[in-house]
Amino acid sequence: MRIHTWAIGLFLILGIGLFTAILFLIGNRHDVFGKHVDFYAEFSDIGGLPPGAEVRVSGVEAGEVKSIEIPTSPASKFRLKLQVRVNARGLIRTDSVVSIKTEGIVGDKYVFIREGTKTAAEAPDGATLPSKEPFDLGAALEKGSALLDKSSALLDNVQGSVSDLRGRLDVALDSVTRTVNHVDGVVTVVRPDIRRMASNASQITDTINAIVSDLNAGKGPAGLLLKDETTRKQLQATLFNAQQATLNLSDASARADRILADVQSRDLASKAQAILANVQAMSEQLNQTIKGALGPDNMGEDGATNIRDTLSNLNRGTANLADDTEALKHEFLFRGFFKKRGFYDLGQLSPADYLKVCQRQDACGSRAWLDAANLFATGRTGTVQLVESGRQAIDTAVAPVVDALPDHLVIVEGYSSTGTPDQQFVTSRRRADLVRDYLEAHFHLVHSDVGIVPLRNKPPHCAGRETWNGVAIVIFDDRRK
Repeated sequence: MRIHTWAIGLFLILGIGLFTAILFLIGNRHDVFGKHVDFYAEFSDIGGLPPGAEVRVSGVEAGEVKSIEIPTSPASKFRLKLQVRVNARGLIRTDSVVSIKTEGIVGDKYVFIREGTKTAAEAPDGATLPSKEPFDLGAALEKGSALLDKSSALLDNVQGSVSDLRGRLDVALDSVTRTVNHVDGVVTVVRPDIRRMASNASQITDTINAIVSDLNAGKGPAGLLLKDETTRKQLQATLFNAQQATLNLSDASARADRILADVQSRDLASKAQAILANVQAMSEQLNQTIKGALGPDNMGEDGATNIRDTLSNLNRGTANLADDTEALKHEFLFRGFFKKRGFYDLGQLSPADYLKVCQRQDACGSRAWLDAANLFATGRTGTVQLVESGRQAIDTAVAPVVDALPDHLVIVEGYSSTGTPDQQFVTSRRRADLVRDYLEAHFHLVHSDVGIVPLRNKPPHCAGRETWNGVAIVIFDDRRK
């Protein structure tokens, strides 16, 4: 009886001591027993920051967000009450800036207080510190996308105008070219007539001079020459050719004048100059917009720095998430769940681990045995290839359970009964890999849900076979096995 009472007393003392230690640790963790200083900060948008969020001063945890006062009107701002430990007060000056940051891309929000300068005075208790609005990467990217859309539409209009101008200039140049060619042709055709006309004119002049001389001399042959029919016809022909040449030249000149007048009436040169001026104005506007988007904010930090900080937080958050997931596999509360799966990642599944899983009767799934003679062939280079009859055999084997494939784990076991053990391993892995690639491509399966295991020529004990040469498709009834 005394031993029982002593044990109860000892148990009570240990329980009270353990409770006191836990209470002290929790209070120390949340800094309940420490001294604090209250500061305030105001933001137009707190980005989902919850009460109780962590407050860091120069990267060191120094307190928490005590409360958040919601504004009463759109013109007002959110007012945050920041509770900071006394030992961090010396870093907070009147020029310290408060900002809201994210622990990576999927991490928690926290308040960051940048330390002040030496020349600034220490911020008093209850002071409202300057704040910096959180950088909204999504809004900046949306504004940039809208600007690029407007630029693309404007460039399309410019391209259409230039194309229309090019077509009109091509038509005008073609007309001018045809006119010049026609004039050149007319000149080429008329040139012999002009030469003959000049020769005839020279002859006529000589004749007229002789006639005048004969008339002045009072001789009779001049009158006879004036009445000669042949001379009269030649003179008429020469005059007619000269008249036709003059008409052709006048027509060509009129057509050239009409073409030049059409070009001037359309004012193509001024239109082209106006288009180039619009393009230059658009380029200047785009340049100013980009400078404004990437320029310094009200705190003196430019857009490139803010984007670089956001990407750095994204990289850190992704790395932290991977580390946390890996650590979760080894936690006490979740270790059993991952052990029930039999393996963590099908890409890291080894034959030894797979055989251990298959030793449990509940983990041995149904198998479809496929012989290598109907599946594979050796190419000219000596590599193993999947043939058409093999694809048909795979489709026939998977057809009864094709509707359940997306919701199950699929393991392709590779087997080879020829060659040395290392050759068997390489061949069996190659065969399993070919079948897995076909299953993923043909049935649209997720790569992480399909694994391969090279087993040389020895199936698991639960498979019911001593040896095999080919592949076996294993479909597990439950992903947790």
